[in-house]
Amino acid sequence: MKPFSLITLVLLALSISPVTANLLVNTGFEDPITADGPPFVGFWEGFSGGAGSSSGNSALMPRSGAQSLGLSIDNTVNTFAGAFQDVPNLTSGTEYIFSGWHATSSSPLDLGVEIRIEWRNSTTDVEVARTANLTPVPALAYSPFTLSAEVPAGADTGRVVYAIQSFSTAPLGNGSVFVDDVSFAVIPEPSAMLFLAVAGLGLLGRRRQRA
Repeated sequence: MKPFSLITLVLLALSISPVTANLLVNTGFEDPITADGPPFVGFWEGFSGGAGSSSGNSALMPRSGAQSLGLSIDNTVNTFAGAFQDVPNLTSGTEYIFSGWHATSSSPLDLGVEIRIEWRNSTTDVEVARTANLTPVPALAYSPFTLSAEVPAGADTGRVVYAIQSFSTAPLGNGSVFVDDVSFAVIPEPSAMLFLAVAGLGLLGRRRQRA
């Protein structure tokens, strides 16, 4: 058996740990997303810049299940499309990770991707801060994306956002992006990571004994 790295062991342990429970709902976009305003907790809310852009469930290119989130811009510049979901009851000073998978059916993709977390205060209903946009370029096959950040003081809600835009793609602005199997979860403290790594070692040891 080939040796496993510590990171591999941690990831293996995380996959079976309730510590990193996914706080999002409809993570595979199998249920319809909405476009009707609040509440944004417990629902994906789609948005777009109007004619030439769209956001919704798509059966064209799922990574798993029957559907994914499909975002498209059709030969239109200076527009956008995306979806977001609010996650409540977060603790300031705690680090969370927004992750998932994305792909495109367009090559080359004449669009920009923007992935971010907007930190909000639920009492005042205002944005406290936001992460810088993560701007990966999706490939024709599904690839992972990850964005981690610490909840700032004064925030108790994380709004996770995945969007595409054509602000800097004149004269075209064209393409489709698909998003699937997303997650928003706490990143364990180092001591918990060590415990999870040991748990992963134990799991691998049991597997080796059975082999």
